Amino acid sequence: MLRSILEAETLEHFFWVSGKIDRFYKSDLGHIYFDLVDDHSSIRCMLRERQTGDLDFDLKNHLDVEVYGDIHFYERRAEAQINVLNVRALDPSTGSIGAVDALRAEGLYPPRRKSAPARIRRIGLITSRSSRAIGDFETTYQGAGQRAVLAPLTWQYVHLEGNRAQQSIIDGITMLENTPDIDVIAIIRGGGRYENLAIFDDTDVVRAIARSPKYIVTGIGHQRDHTLSDDLADHIAATPTAAATYLADLCLSKLRPEAPAPKLKQYASQFSKAKSSLKTEPKAHQPTSPIHPEPQPSRGYNLIVLALTALAIAAVMFLGYAILQTA
Repeated sequence: MLRSILEAETLEHFFWVSGKIDRFYKSDLGHIYFDLVDDHSSIRCMLRERQTGDLDFDLKNHLDVEVYGDIHFYERRAEAQINVLNVRALDPSTGSIGAVDALRAEGLYPPRRKSAPARIRRIGLITSRSSRAIGDFETTYQGAGQRAVLAPLTWQYVHLEGNRAQQSIIDGITMLENTPDIDVIAIIRGGGRYENLAIFDDTDVVRAIARSPKYIVTGIGHQRDHTLSDDLADHIAATPTAAATYLADLCLSKLRPEAPAPKLKQYASQFSKAKSSLKTEPKAHQPTSPIHPEPQPSRGYNLIVLALTALAIAAVMFLGYAILQTA
C-alpha cells in the first residue's frame, strides 16, 4: 500500500537533486548503491549497471554530485530511494563540472534568446531518419495552412542515440547553418526514457545550439520531458507536433498583410485634419477663382451693347429737343 501511494504520486516525475555521496557500494552484478546526503537529510540511491557505462568519472565517497531520476519504494526495507538514471560531477577534482556551470563560464548561460526572423524562406529539421516524429510533424505542419504559403522543409537526418549521436547532431546543425536560404532550424524527436533523451543534455550539443546564429526551435519528447537543449533554444515546443503548429503559425504571420484601415476611420481622420486647419491663423487674402465662374461675354458682344446704348441716348436727346422746339 505504501509503494502504490508513493509511486502513484511520483510516477514518471523525474528530477535533478544534488548532494554528497556516502556509503558507496558496488554489487557483484555491477549495480551501484550510495546515500545522497546534505546537512539536513539523506536518501538511498541505486544506479543500475547498464547506466554506469555512460559516466566519464568514477563515483566514490565524499564526491559532490547531481543525480537525475525518480522515486521508487523498496519494500523489503520499507524505504524510498532514487532510481538514478544519470549523474553529474560537481567536484572540480574529478576534472568534470556540471553542464550549466560550463556554459555559464563561457557566457552562454543564461541564454540570450533570438527573435523570430522577419522572413522565413526555408525551415531545416534535424531528426532521425526512422523517427515517428517525421509523419506527425509533416501532417500537422501542412494541415495548418495552405501548402503554397508555408516555408518548404529540408530534412537533415542524424543519429539521436549511440556513440555517434553527439557529433552527428552537431554536424547537422552546422550543415543547416551553412545553407543560405534556411532561416529556422527545428530539432525534433519522439518521446522515450531519459537515456534516450540524454544526448540533448550533452554539453557539446547544447553549446552548438547556444552558439548558432540561426533561430532554433526544439520539440523533444513528450510534454513532461525537458532537456538542457530546450533551455538554450530560442523557442521551446512541448512536442514535435507542437513545434509544427508553432512554425506553421509563424510562417503565416510573416506572410499575412496588414489589414486596411476601415473607411470610417479614414473619414474621421480627414475630418480631424480639416477641423485642425480651421483653428490655424488665416493666411493673407489671395484672389482666387470662383468654384463655378459665370460665363464671360465676348469682346464683340460688348461693342454691340455699347453702340446700341449710345443710339438710345442719342434718340432720347433728339426727341427731347424736338419737343422743346414745338413748344
